[in-house]
Amino acid sequence: MSASFKIREIDPDEYSEIEKIFEAQGLENNKSGVTILKGYAVETGDELIGGAEIMLQDGEYTFSVAVDDDFKILGIGKSLFKMVKKEILSLGTTRIMIQAKTPKYWAKFGFVEVVDLNDVPKTFRCDDCPQYGKDCFPKIMILSL
Repeated sequence: MSASFKIREIDPDEYSEIEKIFEAQGLENNKSGVTILKGYAVETGDELIGGAEIMLQDGEYTFSVAVDDDFKILGIGKSLFKMVKKEILSLGTTRIMIQAKTPKYWAKFGFVEVVDLNDVPKTFRCDDCPQYGKDCFPKIMILSL
């Protein structure tokens, strides 16, 4: 597939649009206790095909990235992560924490799995979720910057 895409920063009133992409990709969308700092939309023509959000949760910087299945081979996820990482670095933190549903993918970028879940804020843990261990098996991962 050959398609051009553009990534643009979005305004807070557009966050609900990219959250539809997250939901379609099976990503949790509970924003309780989460502050969204910045959002990005990925478009080809006038079609929304991906998105990213940078968030602050329990004092930890985190993010979500999602790309429509039909466009994953274009490197959009990697492009989004580069933007997210650069922005989070500019905030002065020394690490990024994620709830990874595809841990092998994120390991390619240097993320490592947290072995002891007591080492992360409770809000990052999924063990209270009714889907956890049944049809959802995320890993908590950290990237040291």
